[in-house]
Amino acid sequence: MGLTGVKRTGTQGFQKVVFENVVDTLPGGLILDVKKADYPDGYVPEGTLVGKDPATGLGKVLTAVDGTIKPIGLTHRASEVSDGGNTFANGVVISGTARINALPTALQSIAADIATALPRITLV
Repeated sequence: MGLTGVKRTGTQGFQKVVFENVVDTLPGGLILDVKKADYPDGYVPEGTLVGKDPATGLGKVLTAVDGTIKPIGLTHRASEVSDGGNTFANGVVISGTARINALPTALQSIAADIATALPRITLV
């Protein structure tokens, strides 16, 4: 007998496991400044590199570690992109172990740079 009246929310289907373990996360998470049009599936993926813009205090999704905004961690879970522009990343991992092959594709090629920029996260 199945559960009736239960609606599953969040990401659907197969999801790669990014983290082997999580030692520490950014307290309180991070509000991300993202546009819904940039995420056609409606989610900022788990393992996304993020930093905090000192001018606005909002989180930014990063694709490199050498920009004006320095990385602070990787998102712990996929975060649903909000229509209003305030997407909440509930967990930002600042210490732990992550799988390189499970990171978003754009980050896999800069794994060595990420390891240097985020020394408390071990990439395997």
